[in-house]
This record gives sequence, structure tokens and C-alpha cells, in this order.
Amino acid sequence: MDLMDIQTEDFSASRKDFCHFCHLLYKRHLATGVGGNVAARCGTHIWLTPTGCSLRDMQPGSITVVDEDGLLIQGKLPTKEANMHLGVLRARPDVTVVFHVHGAYIIAASTLLAPGAGSMPALTPGFVYYAFPLPMLPFMVPGSPDLAEGVTKALSGQGARAVLLQNHGLVTVGKNFREAMDIAEEIDEAARVYVLTGGKAPPIAREDIESIKTIPRG
Repeated sequence: MDLMDIQTEDFSASRKDFCHFCHLLYKRHLATGVGGNVAARCGTHIWLTPTGCSLRDMQPGSITVVDEDGLLIQGKLPTKEANMHLGVLRARPDVTVVFHVHGAYIIAASTLLAPGAGSMPALTPGFVYYAFPLPMLPFMVPGSPDLAEGVTKALSGQGARAVLLQNHGLVTVGKNFREAMDIAEEIDEAARVYVLTGGKAPPIAREDIESIKTIPRG
């Protein structure tokens, strides 16, 4: 498909959804300034937020389009985290959307927790249902190959939904925008509880965790 095909093909509804969720992430304080970035699969192309663009300012015409190898097809240069997004989408054909967010409570919690396979305690039923156990990677420089590789590996397993990044933020994935958003919001709520209680809130009991996880979706 050449550039003219991309410009004339009717992707308006999907582009509108892309921008709607960018704005929603910003309104929910999951991104500030030019922080945070979003990727979505569209056929054989990947849509990304451009570098230096605030999620609050995203418009349908602002979306950067690349191919599956990251070759720029349309728009400005993509976010510096493009390789991270591309790596996750290549590893997970069941995933359509990737969010990378920088919520203050999420970052605050990450500075108080230890990296590992299960970083945050089970503090809320929603967090347990959507994202427990939540792995956390040690700090890596944003936009670096190490970060892209680490996030891709953490999210490559079937069923993996999110990974916390020490002193940096969170990456969530979903089969659509709403799923990725739900996961991000539930983790943000648990992070708020953790920070506001000084990490002293008692976690949900193990037997109750197992019961919550068996609740049917939908």
C-alpha cells in the first residue's frame, strides 16, 4: 500500500478512537507534558504517537504510521519508545494496543517497590483481576534498546498484560483501547492505595486472590 492509499483509505473512526484514548490518558493524569506514548496495530501498519507530541494535543492527522519493521510511512518521527511498542506487537499477535504511561502514583509506587516477578501487593480486587501479579523491571534509560528488549520479553508470554518500570512508569497491552485503559487504571488505583497508605495496607488473602481470578469476564 503506498502513501496515497493510506491517505485516502477511510480510517477516520479508528483514528478518532486513537486520539480519544490519548486525550483520556492525559485527562486521567496518566501522562503529563510530552510524556507517555501509544501504539495500535492497523492491518500491516502500526500507528504511533509522534515524538515530542503531548497526548493532550493528538489529532487524527498527527498519527505517525510505520510498517512492522518500523519504517516511516506517514507523519512525523515516532516516539523514542517505538522499538518497545513494535517489539511487543511482534511478540503478541493477540495484542492490538500498547499504552506507555507515566502516572505520578505509578512512578511513586515503583520507587518504593523492588523489581521482580511480583512487585506490587494485591491491594484491590480490580488490580488482582486485571494485572496481578505485576512484574517490575529495574530502571533502564527511556528509549534505549535495553528497555525495548526488557519490556518485550516481559510482555511476550500469553496472558501478560502489564509491566511496571522502576522510576519511569507502566506499559499495558490489550486487544483494544478499552482493555489497555482498564488495566492501566486498575494499576493506577492500586498504586495510589499503596502510596497513600505508605505501603502498609494489608494485601488481599491468597485464597481470595484465587477466587477473584476465577470470576468470569464480561
